[in-house]
Amino acid sequence: MNNDSLLKYLKLNLFMTIITLVFILVPSLALISFSQSNDTLSEATLSNGSSFSSLNRELAENQTESDDQSDQETDDQRTK
Repeated sequence: MNNDSLLKYLKLNLFMTIITLVFILVPSLALISFSQSNDTLSEATLSNGSSFSSLNRELAENQTESDDQSDQETDDQRTK
């Protein structure tokens, strides 16, 4: 094996190593970052005393109120 072949082999090996590290490290860092932001959101939700179910109930109540108002406006317009 001469010097040029060895150099080509090392360059190819380095390139493959870098590509492999990118495929391993980028998803790992993204996963770690996501889990930390998810923990922060969970802590914020718990500290505010609100949960998904209570937010869901509030949304349902708001939608019911807006539906009642729109029904009332429609009835008002029909009676005019």
